[in-house]
Amino acid sequence: SAAAMAPRPAALLLAFALSGGATARRAQVAEELVSAAASGQSAAAPSEAAGGVAVALGIDVEAEKEKCSKLTHCYCTKGTSCGWCETTGKAMLGASGGPMDADHCPDWITWAEDCPVLYCNDGEGSEVQWWLHCGWLPALCLVIRVALTIWRRMLAKAHEISTEDLETLNAVNFATGQAMCTENAPSDEELRGQQYAMRWGVDFFGTMRTFEAFRKGMTCPEEERLPTTVTRPYELNLSHLSCPAGEKYDSARVGPHCFWATLKVAILWRSALGATLASGAMCMLASSLYIMFLRNAARYMEQTQYSYLALMTKEIGAVVGPLQVAVSMLLSFYALNRIAWYWTVLMGGHTVQGRCHDLAMLGGAIKKDTDEDWQARYMLYRYLTVALFFGYQPMAPTLRFMGFGPLVKCGLLEKDEAQILSTAHRGPGTVTEAWLSAWVEAHLDGEIRQQSFHALRELRNSIQVVQALLEQRAPVSFESLLFCVVYFLVMVLPLSPSNVDYGNRQAVMEGPHIATVFGVFIICSFYLALIHMLRHLQAPFDNIGAPHDALNPISLFNDTERKLRDYLTLPPSPAVQAPPAEKDAQGAPSPSPPTSTPCEKHAAGAAEGLAARWPAP
Repeated sequence: SAAAMAPRPAALLLAFALSGGATARRAQVAEELVSAAASGQSAAAPSEAAGGVAVALGIDVEAEKEKCSKLTHCYCTKGTSCGWCETTGKAMLGASGGPMDADHCPDWITWAEDCPVLYCNDGEGSEVQWWLHCGWLPALCLVIRVALTIWRRMLAKAHEISTEDLETLNAVNFATGQAMCTENAPSDEELRGQQYAMRWGVDFFGTMRTFEAFRKGMTCPEEERLPTTVTRPYELNLSHLSCPAGEKYDSARVGPHCFWATLKVAILWRSALGATLASGAMCMLASSLYIMFLRNAARYMEQTQYSYLALMTKEIGAVVGPLQVAVSMLLSFYALNRIAWYWTVLMGGHTVQGRCHDLAMLGGAIKKDTDEDWQARYMLYRYLTVALFFGYQPMAPTLRFMGFGPLVKCGLLEKDEAQILSTAHRGPGTVTEAWLSAWVEAHLDGEIRQQSFHALRELRNSIQVVQALLEQRAPVSFESLLFCVVYFLVMVLPLSPSNVDYGNRQAVMEGPHIATVFGVFIICSFYLALIHMLRHLQAPFDNIGAPHDALNPISLFNDTERKLRDYLTLPPSPAVQAPPAEKDAQGAPSPSPPTSTPCEKHAAGAAEGLAARWPAP
């Protein structure tokens, strides 16, 4: 109110003092002088009052005027006592009321942020400084992107299979590997595929099985026994990979949690997060470039033109919000179901293993007095092992290249058996299951036979369930929709930086927006990692595409086979003795009465009940 009543020059000087960053004492002096002039206590003329105010404030008006005359752009008035007259295109000393020396300026701009263009070339090197200030973040993102690409390629050379093996894996399919008979010379591609599979499954194919070693049972020497450890367990988990060097993983306890150890596992070769870091860095680079574009638009574009660009960016952000909600819901639903499906496949392997053990436990009850008895046991052992192998062969990409030759070499098949298996219509697993059925029929009887047939039926059903689970996929429309929506979201995220006030041109231009750019990197990497994981979980035995997430059937084979040997070769317990056989008058053992099956016993009991209720006349 005092400034409104004061002479115009004095009021302008007061406003200049307050807007130019004056100290509290200077503002107080100016207010006192103007109040005195307004109340009539000072009879000085307006110009003299203005001069008194300037002297009291310590302001060199002429120097300020000269400084204003040197400013060439409106935004150069920032931080000075000058305003900008858009009508004349010149900077002048003044305040919110207008210029100090001019009576009237129709288009007066007091504050620098109100300038049509926020551009100021205030000296040599200003443009270089601006581009350094504006371009260091995109340059840093580019360096991160290049570094991640080089690092992933170095990991690829260390972990990826050779080019020849990769060509073999792409060229040789399951039918080719199965049709290869031991009597036919395999092609070069088939040989390379077998060699790679032999290296991967050395724990299973590297041991020679013989009847002599099988018959030794518990007395078998260490060099003839099956390996008790495998290169890789059936399922890798975080504790396996984060276990400190020199310590053995113990599944019965949980080790200490360490963030850096977990992060090291998360970025391993072809893990979900590690495989998508380079793509996330690409999104971060795109976001930094778009931020640089917005900053330059705020600096060089007129306010009206920039408002259109800001509105477009706001509209993209308005689309991204609901899209993120929809994508998160779809991904959560799909990911939870696929993880539950993965665990079902995992447990299906243990179910198949248990059915093999059931059949071996029942088959181990037959006599082992003669060489023929041991041969029968060895045949059951071989058939169960190859049935398990052929059950998982269609599901494991690496095992698809294994013909019958390696199985013959390691003693699990004979050449004439391999010849028969090669003529199967559907696959060798069907033939081995039929052989097991014939074995049960030929060597078992009574209740054990019935239970063995039940175990064999459950074994076939368990293998079929696991194979059918691998065919369980989401509908093409749903899966393609989910992936396309995620990819679209990842593409538009860099174009809609969050938590940026686009209407404030000065804040957009001057801030580097580091948190926004790195936030895009984190969010895009997270979405892409989820997609990568869901795609590779569809092949749970693919040790090439997802080596850390894939299940290892070789470990399952080894564990099952060791227990099969125990069931079929263990000597009888001394505490369990068969009752002495009754002898006839000549000293020969009397034949045992025929045993009745449960169905025959049930029928006999029903007949006795009917006879007791309705006796014959």
